[in-house]
Amino acid sequence: MNGLEYTKRVFRTFNRVSDGAHGNTRGFHGSLTAFSLQKVFDAVDVYGRNFMDIGFGTGVVLAAALTSGASKAHGFELPENQANQHIFHVAMRRISNELVNIPNFSRRALVEFKDIVQVWLGNASVCTNRLYASLFFL
Repeated sequence: MNGLEYTKRVFRTFNRVSDGAHGNTRGFHGSLTAFSLQKVFDAVDVYGRNFMDIGFGTGVVLAAALTSGASKAHGFELPENQANQHIFHVAMRRISNELVNIPNFSRRALVEFKDIVQVWLGNASVCTNRLYASLFFL
């Protein structure tokens, strides 16, 4: 199975798990598709790198990054969107059990429900690194 097929299956899994709770949108006003996301992963060569998503929503991009070969994925979301945590964990468990054969797949993703400014101000020494990580793949 190629990267696009994995990404499509990740999207389908999140759609089934969320049952429309995400408002049927992905990314910037729903413009994110499995195809466009996989093109980004291919262009920047996510394989073996760490990935960060600020404003991860349900976490579909984090899961897709991992199935595309990212070694770890770290996501931040605002605390008021913490209901997404349930969707994320159920989808990750299903993907791990049904789709991929990657050791410790679910443990490779870390999600935090904090305001990103609090994360940066709480540990100023890593502020610059995290900002760059949000803009580029490591």
